[in-house]
Amino acid sequence: MWYAGQRVKCTNDSFSGAIWEWTDSVPRAGQVYTIAAMDYLPQWNTRTPVLSFLLQELRDGGDQAYYSAWRFEPATRTPLWETREMNPTHHPRRVPASH
Repeated sequence: MWYAGQRVKCTNDSFSGAIWEWTDSVPRAGQVYTIAAMDYLPQWNTRTPVLSFLLQELRDGGDQAYYSAWRFEPATRTPLWETREMNPTHHPRRVPASH
């Protein structure tokens, strides 16, 4: 399951030369990014719609290009809403005190 705000790691940074016609930066393998938005967009070579991500770190540089989801894997197995930073009511598992 993918969601906006999720941290993802790029696993495939092999792009065709055509990509430079619409962007000046691409995700790099091994680097971690944040999903800013998602959409089903046609792949450039097949025109088949695939889930694609707009990446926050590249968007901040003015890039509005989306990248196919198959190029990424989750950077962590813990969803952000389960972490203390994103959910202030989240408490570590409580262990009863010994009597």
